[in-house]
Order: sequence, then C-alpha cells, then structure tokens
Amino acid sequence: MHSIAVAMVEPQYHVNVGHVARLMKNFGLKNLYFINPRFDSEEAKRYAMHGSDVLAQSRTVTLAVLEKKFDYIIGTTAIEATSRLNVLRESVGADELAAILHKGRQKRFCIVLGREASGMNNKELAACDLVCSIETKTKYKTMNVAHALAVLLYEITRRKSSEQTKRSKKRIDSASKEDVALLLQYVEKLADAGNFDGHKKPLLEAAVKKIVARSLPTAKDVMLLVSLLRKGLLAIERKNISKKRKRF
Repeated sequence: MHSIAVAMVEPQYHVNVGHVARLMKNFGLKNLYFINPRFDSEEAKRYAMHGSDVLAQSRTVTLAVLEKKFDYIIGTTAIEATSRLNVLRESVGADELAAILHKGRQKRFCIVLGREASGMNNKELAACDLVCSIETKTKYKTMNVAHALAVLLYEITRRKSSEQTKRSKKRIDSASKEDVALLLQYVEKLADAGNFDGHKKPLLEAAVKKIVARSLPTAKDVMLLVSLLRKGLLAIERKNISKKRKRF
C-alpha cells in the first residue's frame, strides 16, 4: 500500500497523531503529511510505538501541495449529503473506496483526515477528488480520526483483489492528472459558452472530479470526452458567428 498516503488537517491531539502513525506502520504505509499541525510532536512519539519512524519522516504541507503531488485526494467526512444538490458531501462508503483504490493501484492516493473537532470544511472538500464516509448504522456517525483510519485501511487491506488475478496482459494507460485537467478545462469552457450558471460552476467541477475518481478512466476515455466537448464548443462558436453575420 505504498501508493497510499495519509494527511491530517490541523491535528491538535498528540494521542491521535501517535495512533495514526502506529496504524500506518501496521498496514505498511509510510507517507504521513500534516496541514497546519498544532500537536506536541514529542508527546505524539510516545503513542506512535513502532510507528515512530513514520512520524519522524512526516512532512508539513498545504492541501494545494498534496493536490499537485497525488493523482487523487480522498477527503473524509461524517456529515453526508442530505440533498442531491450537495455535491461536495456526496460520498462513497469504505468498501467502495477500497474497490476504487484496488482498481487504481498504479495511481497515487492520499487519504485526508479532518480536524478532530470539526472535520473538513466545504472549501477543503471541494479540493478533493472523492469524499468517503463510514456508515455506523446509527445517528452518531462522528468517529475518532484514528479509529476512522483503522476502518478504512482494514477495508482496503482485506479486499482480496480478484482484480490482481485478472489483470489484462494488454497494458491500458489510465488517465493522467494532465488528461483530467484538460477535461476540466473544456468542461469549464463549454459551461461558459452555454451560459451555465456561474455560481454552479464549482459544483460542476466537483461533480466531474468525483465521476473521474470513481471510474478511473483510461487516457483514451478522457480524450474521447475532450474531443466531444471540443466539437460541442466549436459548434456553439460557429452558431454564434452565424447569428452575428445575419444581424449585419
């Protein structure tokens, strides 16, 4: 699971940080990142146990840096969407996340854990490609961050990947970050050309990012979509030019 990293947003409690490092050691993860950390690092070492090396090589970064470093950022939240219009908090379960990560085993993923008291805010979730929630089957869904990570890593590990035994002999290149960025660029251009509501554009981008992260398309899939959007954009531009000519 070396292609999976973990990040913590503004961690305050050294106990949680130590337990996260220990969990990562249990499941073979090495890369731990902190966003605006506020904990006592010396105290955290006491709880990291054999995961102290994970803690020692951890780095402090920004969410923007993680976006550039990893192919997919996985946000976490206990507050799920109650409306179809709340795209930012539309989430997948732990089992579906495990399936996605196994399917995209050649990609680099980073699981982001929210603040101990308030989780991740909407702006941070909007920067994520996918959001995951753990179903507790009760009204009280908020879990300790270390406990939540344990559930996610267990689900990812226990998924005996039949996909691994069914790997295609023919190598299929999955879409790169550049491919996805180009797709998002054309989605935005077409939205502008079609007078799409400006205040909904961030939600549109978030929806496209989630669709891509869930399906992990190939480079060919994405380029076909880009080609379709490009032709749609050209058709709108030609129609607008034709209208202007008719006026004169």
